[in-house]
Amino acid sequence: MKHSKTLLLSVAVATSVTLFSCKGNNTNNNADTTTTTVAPEAPDTNTTPPPPVEAAVDDSLTTKANDAVKDYPGVTASVSNGEVTLTGEISKAKLPKLLQAVNATNPKKVNNQLTVK
Repeated sequence: MKHSKTLLLSVAVATSVTLFSCKGNNTNNNADTTTTTVAPEAPDTNTTPPPPVEAAVDDSLTTKANDAVKDYPGVTASVSNGEVTLTGEISKAKLPKLLQAVNATNPKKVNNQLTVK
């Protein structure tokens, strides 16, 4: 019984010494160590960009712009990227009212390509 207690105590001491000697040893006394550098990951190039938000804005703006030009025969409005382009013919007297109605739709820009008679 005395030998088993001594053996058990010896094993416990040996295990403790082994665990403490391996734990937390940050000092580097070995001259033959090599440093490994890990390159950062390349960005994922296979991602698709989110759909443009302009489409919903253009749909709403197209409806408003078409409502603004409906009382002006010969004038058409087209919308792209938030910009309204006016084409066709209009009299000089009606032009200011048309431009005011189109600007009230809040476009980014109005491209006036109208022919004034």
